[in-house]
Amino acid sequence: MQSLSAIMIGSALPSTVFARESNIQDAPGPVHIPASGGKRGKIGDGDIVFKLSSSQTAGNLGISESVLPVGLLGAPPHSHKNFDEICRVTEGVLNIMVGDQVFEVKAGDWHLRPRGIVHTFWNSGAQPAKFIELYVPGGHEAYMQALADMFIGGKRPQPGALEGLAKKFDINFDWAMLKAVMDKYKVHL
Repeated sequence: MQSLSAIMIGSALPSTVFARESNIQDAPGPVHIPASGGKRGKIGDGDIVFKLSSSQTAGNLGISESVLPVGLLGAPPHSHKNFDEICRVTEGVLNIMVGDQVFEVKAGDWHLRPRGIVHTFWNSGAQPAKFIELYVPGGHEAYMQALADMFIGGKRPQPGALEGLAKKFDINFDWAMLKAVMDKYKVHL
């Protein structure tokens, strides 16, 4: 009877479910991160805490939690080909621009910044914005960690360093759009 149930269930599920099952021995073990846990860093005047890396999720996902002060742009306008960014605001408000659309993302809201479309985000609210970022598939958290390393000790990236790092991690900046966004929305890096 169990064999019959497995066959019936198997025929109703996509084959990818069983393909993943065959790799279970390669899957990482459980990970617990307390609320205050994770590796901390700074990017400019914002704070970032790295929660999960692609190495902990078999490459499927990376997660960070950030705080963006009022008046700050979270990133220059950019795009990437190989991953999506998913944001959940937990406190405050973020404005997220994707293409020519601007979304006001409030505490409790979710937002997808899909690959292939130029996007940026900023905090023009009245309080710091706290948010969780999911990088799907994982890997972008390695770029964010390398970027945070450029700010250790209050330093700023050297000229050309940001562009070199971006090329290594599938980030294409739209520098021509940066000034227009900062001027129109009264935000800065």
